[in-house]
Amino acid sequence: MDGRPIIERYLDDKVLERAERELSPLVRLINNSYGEYNLQLRKNYFNIYYQGNSLAKVIPNKNGTYSASIHKKFAQGDTLKKLERYSVNKPSQSARSKGKHVSFSIRPQNLHQFFRWSNINSLSSRIRAVHNGEEITFEQVLITDNPSSDKLIIIDRQVADHVNRAQIDLLALRRDSADKPFHFQVIEVKLGRNPELREKVGRQLDGYVNHIRKYIKAYADCYEKNYRQKKELGLFDPSLPNRIEIDKDERTVEGLIVVCGYSQLAEQALEHFRQKIKEKQWDIKVQPMPKLNLS
Repeated sequence: MDGRPIIERYLDDKVLERAERELSPLVRLINNSYGEYNLQLRKNYFNIYYQGNSLAKVIPNKNGTYSASIHKKFAQGDTLKKLERYSVNKPSQSARSKGKHVSFSIRPQNLHQFFRWSNINSLSSRIRAVHNGEEITFEQVLITDNPSSDKLIIIDRQVADHVNRAQIDLLALRRDSADKPFHFQVIEVKLGRNPELREKVGRQLDGYVNHIRKYIKAYADCYEKNYRQKKELGLFDPSLPNRIEIDKDERTVEGLIVVCGYSQLAEQALEHFRQKIKEKQWDIKVQPMPKLNLS
């Protein structure tokens, strides 16, 4: 390692101060979407998600503008023209439009117009048309059906770090009661008919759990800060605490596979996987959609 923390899913202090000043309209839009849209902090930038797809990657630039990178599949035709009205540059005329994404340069005063409901809806319509996979969509359903509470917070999605670039589907914080610290739960979402469910996903999830256990202090420090910054930005309900504590005991990290579907095939997959867990002695639970069991 080069001295950096293992995982950085938060903003530097100056970037956070700026975000608190300039992102209020966007935060309100996300909060009023009833979980349909989701904002996740990264290292000095953030992603906006819709149905599990990254609707936009937004970077606060040092010159005071924001760069919004959107996949070409989502920003095209009339949607592209609408977004260009509030952009300093014209991505459709730029060499940067030759890649998979188009990049818009936005002044802070135009940010709320760029991410206005009509533009967001146009992008969302394109995402629905492209439909990047059922499992990704079910991830969003899981987030929507399990809003943050004093016992469960789905704190991040598509989680990778500087050591392990493999992405965890969802990372949750759980606790039994409000007077205890949270602990990590690594969540993988799979369709009941998915053949990976038989064993591969179990080995994969076991690897994720052990990786977080190995770097438990770095992960706990990261997500205590991640939570605090999201709370300061207004992304959590006011009733939730301003700060949280995450248990740094590696033994508290656990895995969960959420199986989508209630068909007989899904039930067979659940039972088969429960047998695999016993056989392999994985510290993993398995349960069907839609809501997470808090008991």
